[in-house]
Amino acid sequence: MGNHLDQTNRPSLQEFGGWYNLGYERPDGIPVLHSQPWVPEFEHAEFFELYMAENAWFEKLVPASALKPFDPIADPPIFVKSDADDRTLCVCPDFDYLTLDLIKRIQREFLGKYPFWRVVLAADDPSCCIVIYPDTIRFGNLPLNISPEEALRDLSARAIALRDARERPRRDRVNFVQHRLPGAVRSIGNRPFVVIGALDNNRHEDDADDRLTIFLLTRSGADQASFALRGPPDLAGGIIGTGDRFNVDQSGTIVSDETPEAAVAYRVSFWHPPAGYHGPLTIVNRHTGEQYPYELKAEDITRIPPS
Repeated sequence: MGNHLDQTNRPSLQEFGGWYNLGYERPDGIPVLHSQPWVPEFEHAEFFELYMAENAWFEKLVPASALKPFDPIADPPIFVKSDADDRTLCVCPDFDYLTLDLIKRIQREFLGKYPFWRVVLAADDPSCCIVIYPDTIRFGNLPLNISPEEALRDLSARAIALRDARERPRRDRVNFVQHRLPGAVRSIGNRPFVVIGALDNNRHEDDADDRLTIFLLTRSGADQASFALRGPPDLAGGIIGTGDRFNVDQSGTIVSDETPEAAVAYRVSFWHPPAGYHGPLTIVNRHTGEQYPYELKAEDITRIPPS
């Protein structure tokens, strides 16, 4: 049955790109690694049962008392992906929280219950991913005999640097908006919205190119779905609307999505016109049809240095 793993062969993600413990061979010829001579056939129902039973356990691995102050773009300390095509559970950790004790708990407590599975602690690059087997922990492509403490320090530093580089556009948005929010909250008055400003060199996650980002402050009863941003018909590249938003309290501070609705006074939405654009735009209230002309001037766009 496929290739068997032994005590000296627990591959990293870079060393082996096939399937794990399927219990059968793939008709397409993609290799399958099995941890022992007999492995039961994998069915997706097995994963869904496991996910329902254990997802909350992973979420509790980092206690509330250890959580950092609220960060509007931070991912959860531990997030379990809700799909699996083989017996590999993909877990996305915040490497700021990752400790050797936490990794060993996953190995001892989770894989102790599910010995046919392995856990991948995912990072932005396979070289930084940690693969936890029931009897071995692989820290990226580092040797099996490396000190676990040294390996975790090395991988965590690289994983955090990659994450910070990926999140830079979002971090720029947070810093830009939070600096201007108190003034925008004071000035909104009875107006339906306030344009907070625009950033350039701000890459949108679903777009290959850097784009502008325009921020709109509305009251909490409205969100991006209430307004549309339109440019002239010949605007090359168009305008990307996002579902992202920030919740804002009465003082002009960004607050968590879990903040009670009564404490959310405003929301910030944003759109992404092509980089380098300035000129006429129209903000449309989708509910009333009202249109508000807006002139995006070059001097109103905040420049951020390219990364």
